Amino acid sequence: MVKRKWVILTMIGIVLTVMTLMKEAGDFLVINEKPVKSDVIIVLSGGGIERLEQGVGLYNQGFASYIMISNGQEDGLYEAALKMGVPIDSIILENHASSTTENALFTKKLMVEHQFHSAIVVSSNYHMRRVKSNFTKAISKSRIKLLYSSVPDNGYDSSRWWKTKEGRQTTYMEYAKLTGNFFGFHGNDAKKVFVQ
Repeated sequence: MVKRKWVILTMIGIVLTVMTLMKEAGDFLVINEKPVKSDVIIVLSGGGIERLEQGVGLYNQGFASYIMISNGQEDGLYEAALKMGVPIDSIILENHASSTTENALFTKKLMVEHQFHSAIVVSSNYHMRRVKSNFTKAISKSRIKLLYSSVPDNGYDSSRWWKTKEGRQTTYMEYAKLTGNFFGFHGNDAKKVFVQ
């Protein structure tokens, strides 16, 4: 009887531990910091219009005088920013990045050229851990300060990601890409190795 109780309690403990770890796995990907006045807002393409809407919202609230759109022609984000009322002189276009690593490297180069020392980086919630990892590496030998502003993704709930096929795929993919980035795989090279 006592042995059976211990087995049941152990099983309950294992289930609770697994559930906690699963929730933490999703929550770990999300970084969302309180915005402060910065030199520029960097919006990463690839997530639809929501990222740009958040960036323009921060711009309209006066958090920065410029918006930098990384790979800005993708998804029509440059034109969309103009239609949302952002003056052309306030938009800086980076149009060469093909990966999160390149987003970080190319936007850092533009920040240095424009003598910017701080930025708010905007991307999707599930993408932000990888964004921060890549941007931290890119700015490591500079005095640039970055904050990260996550855009909620309608298809991704970090605390219940395992409940939907899309949530599972997104979480697995982000961890695969984080691992790939750690070992030096980026962009198309990483896709060939990790996404087949």
